[in-house]
Amino acid sequence: MAREPHFDKARGITVHIKCSISGEPAEILLKLKDRGLVTSNSDVVIQGVLALWEKVLRRDLRAAQAEAPRRLEIEE
Repeated sequence: MAREPHFDKARGITVHIKCSISGEPAEILLKLKDRGLVTSNSDVVIQGVLALWEKVLRRDLRAAQAEAPRRLEIEE
């Protein structure tokens, strides 16, 4: 469970996370480390959050692009 965010002027917002993973996600983490694609467990979490955020933004953009022509039709 994430604790309350902490703000530091130098680093910005910091959230401390303590969790254990097992199974396939744990295996993937170890494979990523073996390949040198991540340097630490924290690196895995950070890259995962950034990748998920990028995916969400792309989905939101596609939804907005699909909705834009309909909005123009309604406004005309």
